[in-house]
Amino acid sequence: MSFAVSYDENLVAELATRFDLRTPNVEALSALVKRIESGEFDPREPLVMNLATGAGKTYVMASFIEYLRRQSVRNVMVVTPGTVVQDKTVRDLREGSNRYVGGFEVPPRVVTPDSMRELTVVGTQENLFGDGGASTVFVFNVQQLFPPKEGGKSVATGMEAARRKVYLFQEDTGVLAQRLIDMDDLVVIADESHLFGSSAKVFRSSLTNLKPAVTVGLTASPDSNDDIVFKYPLWRAIVDGYVKQPVLVYRKSGYDSSERQLQDAVSLLRFKEEQYADYRARHPEGKQTKPLLFVVCSDVNHATETTEYLKNTHFPDSPTLGRSVLQVDNQHDDAATQALLANLDADHSPIRAIVSVNKLREGWDTKRIAVMCTLRAMGSEVLTQQVMGRGLRLPFEKKTNEPAIDQLDIISHKSFVSLLESENVLREFGIEEDMPKQPTLVDPDAVPGGNSVSPFGGGLETSTGGGLPTETGIETDGGATSPYPASVPNPLVVAPLGDDKPIVPPVVVKPVTVRVNEQFADTSFLFPTSAMVETKRAFALVDIELQAVEDAAKKVHDAKEQLERTAIVATEEGSLAGDQLDRQAVPSFRQSTEAVKRELIRRVVHSRGIEPTKDNDTQLRLSIVPRFMEATGITQWTEKAKQSAVEVLCRLVAEESKKAATKNTLTEVEVRPQRVPVTRSYELPLGEKVFEQLAVGHNATKQSTGFMPGRHYGTWNKGLFEAAKFDSYSAEYALAYMLNYDSDVKWWTRIYPESGAHIAYTTRDNYIPDFVVCDKVGTFWIIEGKREDMRDDAVVLAKRSATEKVLRMLVAHPEFIGQAWGYVLAFEGDIKRAESLADLVSMDGVVRPLV
Repeated sequence: MSFAVSYDENLVAELATRFDLRTPNVEALSALVKRIESGEFDPREPLVMNLATGAGKTYVMASFIEYLRRQSVRNVMVVTPGTVVQDKTVRDLREGSNRYVGGFEVPPRVVTPDSMRELTVVGTQENLFGDGGASTVFVFNVQQLFPPKEGGKSVATGMEAARRKVYLFQEDTGVLAQRLIDMDDLVVIADESHLFGSSAKVFRSSLTNLKPAVTVGLTASPDSNDDIVFKYPLWRAIVDGYVKQPVLVYRKSGYDSSERQLQDAVSLLRFKEEQYADYRARHPEGKQTKPLLFVVCSDVNHATETTEYLKNTHFPDSPTLGRSVLQVDNQHDDAATQALLANLDADHSPIRAIVSVNKLREGWDTKRIAVMCTLRAMGSEVLTQQVMGRGLRLPFEKKTNEPAIDQLDIISHKSFVSLLESENVLREFGIEEDMPKQPTLVDPDAVPGGNSVSPFGGGLETSTGGGLPTETGIETDGGATSPYPASVPNPLVVAPLGDDKPIVPPVVVKPVTVRVNEQFADTSFLFPTSAMVETKRAFALVDIELQAVEDAAKKVHDAKEQLERTAIVATEEGSLAGDQLDRQAVPSFRQSTEAVKRELIRRVVHSRGIEPTKDNDTQLRLSIVPRFMEATGITQWTEKAKQSAVEVLCRLVAEESKKAATKNTLTEVEVRPQRVPVTRSYELPLGEKVFEQLAVGHNATKQSTGFMPGRHYGTWNKGLFEAAKFDSYSAEYALAYMLNYDSDVKWWTRIYPESGAHIAYTTRDNYIPDFVVCDKVGTFWIIEGKREDMRDDAVVLAKRSATEKVLRMLVAHPEFIGQAWGYVLAFEGDIKRAESLADLVSMDGVVRPLV
């Protein structure tokens, strides 16, 4: 038959209804048919349909194929640039697939290299299948139309096998290439025709060798010398509401890592997931779909790293649904991958993110893409628009007037932002008219943020007071004499419980010996005995009270960050501009604890007024920064929290340094390690003995138990010694009783003056703490028990401040490296409420060690 196509207005109207064509689709079909009817074209040069991505190109192609069939033109060759587009086109045209376009009066017979055996040699030129009315649509990718290699292997596979089926004689079909060439009504449709331009000579020759009656090109990115029959650019599709509104989303400070860019993309996706779910709930009768993240990477290795990051950090695979992140590139293109791609729009699809290189550019589409993230530099403006076009299709077939659904959020790589600045921006969006250059979207003066926050506890407010020092400078909380006389060992004598009467020694008296508990016979420890002197030394970080560090840490805050959003908008007049939208709040970029710690140390070290000494560095690393970070209470650090932490800590250091500069002198503290205990036993003064343990509890009181200050009580199984002397019941004795039966306590001991263990709290005055306790994890605790009415006592607070500073110094002291020391100031009310050392540690007045 001879090739003849005429324009039929009624047929166009019928097909518009059958295929549910949009107005621009109807205009495109009419323009194409009229041009063919005119005969003014070169069959070997494509008649190009310039249709914006997402505007309905597939429906124009399908309706055109049906139009040709109605006019007795039934042989069509659709040539695609690769297998992805080929597979998608087959599903679009094959009845029964999940993507079948429909609208055909008689469904076309789709032929691919894999289904060529269905052809018959006896079939007529007008109808190779011999079934009377259907169109025969050959869907081949361009590589399958290349002539096969001469003298190749006797058995070919893959692409080479497909080429042989086309060019070499087959028993069932003959030589398909020749049969195609012999047809006088073959219409070739080149999908993504910009890839078949004059520079792609091999691609172009694959089309012209078929000697078609007419060649039609479909593209959203035509060449400047193309014969364009119809034009429907992106700006018009945006104005008409047939595609999503592209929105460029970016940080004013830019992106310094892929992880930061991806976190923002995931945050946007999760917001859209909520909006989609809400819309579906309000429209249960409509299409059910879920949003998708599309990520473009620079190469396969980059895509693999990105896929693993997304799976491990944001989208772990579901044990029931399977893969949640799909990688698609030259090395990840197997049957399983293609199956997941083919079913992306199905309700049961588990995929939440697709990671690709260049594999999914032209021709591939899904309505699910809601957020796009480009981690690579786009190679050209055409590539930029092609990639963006993957996400422009409306998820619910039409606009919903819900911005989160009708907009495509693009975490903009520089190439996307530069679209609105490019001199070629009008051409890229199909607008020839001149328009003013758009302002820069990225603020060049913005400085990337970077700061920190922290967590730790145990700071104490410094408070100085007079107090009444003893003549020796050793204060003993009650004035009792020392239990360390030189004497001869004697058996331990225990008095009856509650015996308050004075003890009358027998006529023949031997002193009572208090021995070390056998299980602790070889136990000793270094106590941080200290001394104070006034000096002119420079300000040091050890001078900062831990309470001040912890109080400052409470000021650290975490907050969401704001992403800038600029919509690409167009007007009826054909102008294009960037329209600033409301910012989108997203969680701040995550930071590791170590990264925050390093930044805090770095920023403080470089603060003015801080000398870069080893002691200062040690204080920062081992004491101030860890405690500061713990005291913030932040468990998951972010960029915003880090920035806040740096500001707060640097401000504290500056203020403390300024305070120190106003003083004429500073107090130098020296730690002199003292070995305790120094003996395995000691004798009590003649006439004294060890009394049995007393009751401790809610009903027990000093009066009811018969407690007397200065007496030794025992036996203690966790005390370093079998017995110990106490100066108060509700503080010291009650503490010992609680510690002795605490499963987390390894041992405890009272500290007496003769041990040489004391802490200076002024340049003249020292005090002896009540207890040293070693818990099961090896932490040493200095514990001081006090009356309830002494909470605000100036001397008590001075002792507390002095002890805190000594413990801060231990982190850099060579004799205490590797040891953890804490301090507990326990008042009677605290001791009464506490059931364990852990309870005491959780209360106020505690310096918590770094363990």
